[in-house]
Amino acid sequence: MSIRHVLKTVAATSAATVCCAVFALGVGSGVAGANTLTSGDGNTSLTTQGTVNSGTPYSSGQQISLNVAANSVLNTANLSAHGAPTTGLFYVEECTDPGGLTSNLPTSDTGCEAATLVTGPKPTSGDGSFNLVGTSGPTVYALPDGNLGSPTMTGTCGLAPNQCVLGIFAANPSHLAGNGFAYPHLFSAPFQTSVGDGSDSGANPGDGTPEVPLAIGLPLAALAVFGGFALRNRRRRHQQAA
Repeated sequence: MSIRHVLKTVAATSAATVCCAVFALGVGSGVAGANTLTSGDGNTSLTTQGTVNSGTPYSSGQQISLNVAANSVLNTANLSAHGAPTTGLFYVEECTDPGGLTSNLPTSDTGCEAATLVTGPKPTSGDGSFNLVGTSGPTVYALPDGNLGSPTMTGTCGLAPNQCVLGIFAANPSHLAGNGFAYPHLFSAPFQTSVGDGSDSGANPGDGTPEVPLAIGLPLAALAVFGGFALRNRRRRHQQAA
C-alpha cells in the first residue's frame, strides 16, 4: 500500500473521528423539555420544569419536581412498625452523596443542609406516595451556599465527585427537630448542581447530569488531529529521504 493511499485512508478516518467527536459533544447538550432522573429502587424521580439544557448539571437555585411513588419504605404500615410518625408531613432535604454511591449516602443530619428543607403532605392512602411539583417543588443548590446562611451540612454537594441527592423523611431529619434518620427514609437518584451565576437564580437550567460528552469528545477530536499531523510529517520525511 502506497504512502499516498495510507494518507488518504487516515485522513478519512480522522475526519470521521472528528465528526463522531463533534456529534458526541452535541449529544445530551441540546435544549429539551422535562427530563427525569429515577432512583435505582424506582421509588423516586426528579423531573425538570420548563425548558432546560440536556446533558448539563442543574443550576443552583433551579426548581425541580419530586415524585415519590407508592413504596414499602414510607407507607403507613412500615412507618408504624418502626415507631415513626404516620401523620403530619414528609420532609425533603438536599444531601451530599460523594461519588453518587449508595455506600456514601448520609447516615445523619450532618450530611444534609437544613436550609433546603421543604415539606410535602402524607397521603391519606398511606402508601408512601406524594408529589412536590410546580411552585411546590424543591429548589436545588450547589452546597455549601453562602446565600443560605451558615451551613449545617458537613462536606460539599455540587459537581462530581461530590454529587447531591434529595433525602425524603417521615420526620424532620435534624436530630434536634425530629431525628428523621432514625426512621425509614428514601433518597433520590444522585445529581449534579453547578454554582451558576452565584446568585441562586437558576439561570441556564440543566437536567442534573454531568457533561460527559464534552469529556469524551475533546480527547477524540485531539486524537484525530494528532493522527493527521503525524501522518503528514511522516510523508514529509519520506519525501526528503527520497
